[in-house]
Amino acid sequence: MEKEIWKNPKQERSLDEAETPLWFWNDKLEKEELQRQLKLQTDIGVKCTNPHARTNGGEGYIGGYLDEEWFDNIKTVLDYKKEHGEKMWLYDEIDWPAGTCNQTITLDERNREQYVTIEAVEIPKNQVFRSQVRKFEGTGLFEVKEETDKTKLAYNITIVEKETNAPYELSNYFIYDMFGPELEFQSEKDAVAYITKVHTDSYETGGNEQVNYLDKEATKQFLKSTYDEYYKYFKDDFGGAITTVFNDETRMCNPIAWSRSFSDEFWAQKGYDIRKNIYQLIIPGEEAGRVRCDYFDVLASLFQKNYFGEIQAWCKEHNLKLFAHLLGEETLFGHARYSGDYMRQNRHQDICGADHLGKGIGSLNIKFTSCGAHSYGKTRTAVEVFAGCGWDMTFEEYSRIVTWMFQQGMHTIINHGFFYSDRGNRKNDWPPSQFFQWQGWNQMSEGNDMIRRLNYALTDGINEADILVYHPMESFWLHYLPNQHYTHAFFHGAFLKDEQAKYIDREMQLLLNRLSSENMDFDLIHKDAVENFEIRNSKIVNKLNGQTFSALLLPMCEVLPLEMAKLCEAYALAGGKIVAVDTTPVYAMKKDEDEELRQIFERIEKLGCLKVIPAQEKEKICDVLNEQIPHPIAITKGTKGTINNHPAYEDYLIDPYLHGGEDLSGVLFNRYLKEGKRHTLFMNYSDKPDQIEVKVETAKSVPEIWNTFTGEIQTAKVVSKEADGYVIELDLPCNYGMIVVSD
Repeated sequence: MEKEIWKNPKQERSLDEAETPLWFWNDKLEKEELQRQLKLQTDIGVKCTNPHARTNGGEGYIGGYLDEEWFDNIKTVLDYKKEHGEKMWLYDEIDWPAGTCNQTITLDERNREQYVTIEAVEIPKNQVFRSQVRKFEGTGLFEVKEETDKTKLAYNITIVEKETNAPYELSNYFIYDMFGPELEFQSEKDAVAYITKVHTDSYETGGNEQVNYLDKEATKQFLKSTYDEYYKYFKDDFGGAITTVFNDETRMCNPIAWSRSFSDEFWAQKGYDIRKNIYQLIIPGEEAGRVRCDYFDVLASLFQKNYFGEIQAWCKEHNLKLFAHLLGEETLFGHARYSGDYMRQNRHQDICGADHLGKGIGSLNIKFTSCGAHSYGKTRTAVEVFAGCGWDMTFEEYSRIVTWMFQQGMHTIINHGFFYSDRGNRKNDWPPSQFFQWQGWNQMSEGNDMIRRLNYALTDGINEADILVYHPMESFWLHYLPNQHYTHAFFHGAFLKDEQAKYIDREMQLLLNRLSSENMDFDLIHKDAVENFEIRNSKIVNKLNGQTFSALLLPMCEVLPLEMAKLCEAYALAGGKIVAVDTTPVYAMKKDEDEELRQIFERIEKLGCLKVIPAQEKEKICDVLNEQIPHPIAITKGTKGTINNHPAYEDYLIDPYLHGGEDLSGVLFNRYLKEGKRHTLFMNYSDKPDQIEVKVETAKSVPEIWNTFTGEIQTAKVVSKEADGYVIELDLPCNYGMIVVSD
């Protein structure tokens, strides 16, 4: 790093997108006022902005959308940016979620999310059960005769024996009349009928915001209506003053999402008919769990491919980058419920994104995002932050939250937001504004300097984590029973009904937060990214970004994809050590691979490099991992870690998560390798200054202390010279971080 840039970061153009606020267009816009507010942003160092119209329930933005008036206002911003050599992003929606084009795409029912509901009806033994029967898709069976081949038909009813879940052949119980077959079922054993229905909500009852993100055609309609329109007006500035598109808050609205092509896609990927097995999504047991694994695996892949894949391809063709954040990033429950598998939704993003509402810090949502980015070799992340912090948020709280975001792996701060107006009820739209209306505005120039310095120190290098953790999404799917009574928008929502799913989610949070509290940094690997990792010199290496891991952790992995099991064996054969929490894997994703997976872990166990430790023994897990990982930076005296007052969420879903009451105290550090130097960011999260002693491995020179807030650079005070480095004294203020720069 160049010291002059560190001291005067506003002069460095490459840092201009380190802070890119959402600029709330929430009133009638005037050209002169737009230009005045742009200058206010420039004056404090905010040289990239993202106009975002918000209707705020009718008391917000006044004007047209994607019409001449709209594009004229965008042109005002663009002209200013070009004149001043600055950048801007495009927010691709009005309000949120993205994909509706101001709720016009969803006027066409074909673009709305389809979903399945499943009703269970008990049939006591010897009792006659009668029902009309339809095809799974809801159409009638008029053309079905007694002689019709029914093997490829899927019905809206499945009947199973209650005790064994063995299905009955429904056509054996058909009676035929002029309207086609009807069902008359009776058995000497108790049975259960599962009645399924494929729904599309009406536009007026919520369907206006329910885009079918699994459907490629819906995505293409969104691109045509919005992206193509921007291109018509501003194509010469794509990749110049306009760099990035912001895609906001997409998610599966309903618990069992569906699309017209889902069953065909499922058959192609899994080789059987999901329509005949979909009832198993709501029942416990191993067999049903394997169906759930397949269903959510396909759902996640379709979301990834048909939505983000299509948008990123458009952006690449038109010289733009795609930023997106989703919903429910905090827990495995949220990952499954809203996107099938949150981690893999980062594949087709150029700038991987997170969202964080409220003042609370210490949750895992930001870390999940940065790990998702790393798993695909992405070099940029960004976080939308400060919504719901309230007008009483202080600048000290602001800088504290910013530093935690960078420690969790973020590179760009997207302020939520800079309010064009705080007139009337506009001031209550998830405040505060961090613009000229805010009490901390007079320090925002210093805040921008700090953000730029953190971006400078912690990008274009390698996040130096030592522990690679498998993300046990498949094991969660095995037990997860979707609650059909909730769509979205609630603070006290659906409970996790299965005890093992609840256990996996909670223990995963407790385990990862414990590692973080012990300053044992980690990264996550998941099914969709295994191909990006390999073994080199007894280490696991991310081939895309060079991250090197000295320990592998498999938490509660009952299910493990075979490709990951093979990576585990290669690591073990190279001398690597593996810690399994609670169990070694039992199932692969494919049933015909189960035996091969078990044999792999039998061989690994014989090598003597696998330890199985109960989840409750987290201290032992940390001790074993600590023995395996290097410690080029270690606190030798003083506060050695953090205390997280909220290490796990309750067993119900929250939408959206509002981080209030969560907090850290103590000292957290993370390491970053860049240009032959190690940058270690230390942050004191307590309410009083702290002094610690730190052992720093270094090849030759005394470490330096780079102050992220003031820009001061000092040679560290040496306590002792060691054979492999120095022990230094480090004074830590409250609310902002210090970076130790060493060879």
